[in-house]
Amino acid sequence: MTAAGGVHEACFGVPDLDAAAEYWAAYGYRAGTHGSLDEDAAHALYGVRSALRSLRLAHLDADHGLVRLMQWERPLGPGIGPTGLRAHGSRWVMQFVRSALDVANHGALARRQGAPVADLPPSFIDLSSYNPQLFGSRAARPFRDTLVAAREYTLLQPLWRQALLERFHYDSPFLGRIDDGALLRASQIVNASFMVESDDEDVFSFYADVLGLKQQSVQEVSWEKSMASRTVFDLREGETHWCHTLEEPRSGEGSGERRSGRLYLFRFPSSSRLEDRLAVSQPGHLGCTLFTWRAHDLEALRARCLAAGCRAVTDPRADEFGVRAFSCVTPDGMTWTFQQASGAERAGLAA
Repeated sequence: MTAAGGVHEACFGVPDLDAAAEYWAAYGYRAGTHGSLDEDAAHALYGVRSALRSLRLAHLDADHGLVRLMQWERPLGPGIGPTGLRAHGSRWVMQFVRSALDVANHGALARRQGAPVADLPPSFIDLSSYNPQLFGSRAARPFRDTLVAAREYTLLQPLWRQALLERFHYDSPFLGRIDDGALLRASQIVNASFMVESDDEDVFSFYADVLGLKQQSVQEVSWEKSMASRTVFDLREGETHWCHTLEEPRSGEGSGERRSGRLYLFRFPSSSRLEDRLAVSQPGHLGCTLFTWRAHDLEALRARCLAAGCRAVTDPRADEFGVRAFSCVTPDGMTWTFQQASGAERAGLAA
């Protein structure tokens, strides 16, 4: 088993650490450890010729789904910005919230006050359609049955790319823990997502074959069967895409055993002609530019990455928090940083 736990951090390039931390405080995140690297060390680990200051944000007692804010002395550019999710190389994160409309109200007020906000109203996701056993394989009846559903609100800003989901009539105890004392009553990040354009059905095989994740499902989503994705991904009539769900090794099959820290990865065929935003969603730019994962054995994982054809594989070295790490570009074109899990972390994950 190579992977340790779920997605450890979503990393965002920011111009101001304090202002960025204040934004995430609304979702229950609090300031944790500070760290820094000089230009040479940052280039050696991340391939970016700029000094770096970082701040890790914690959420309740979560050991994954954390946020890392990265302030580059000389950012490479503004990043992908408040553009739609539909793009090759697009990254974003997902959290659960008590009220999607509550977050949408804040988005509407920010836009009214002149902030560059792009958002989509909460869309209805009929989960009974994905779980026909709920009603004995018949369709749910409006105004008669208790609907198992979700509402997804998409919030896009210059630095932040978020999908906020509200659950109705179901729960998964390990699938995110909401901080009800926070302004927006949100969980830690439960899914890390990105999108690529590829005709290779195995473009995401790295995550199961090398990282050791459990491939929960691969769903072919046609325009006719799409729910939230029809609007969120600006689908064209007749278009098809695929959603790959990859779980951390401890995650179980049932809703009571599935864990947060998942990957939700989306593949579009080349006929979709996605805009190419890959170069600006990588470290050094502002916005959502990097995900991190911990490993039981960092050296062994690095060797497997090299054997799997990963590019720009750096030598292991201390990151800005003093944790041994390396970065690489995985076969799908996305940059990752992998960190050595400490003995205490490995023991906790094994419990």
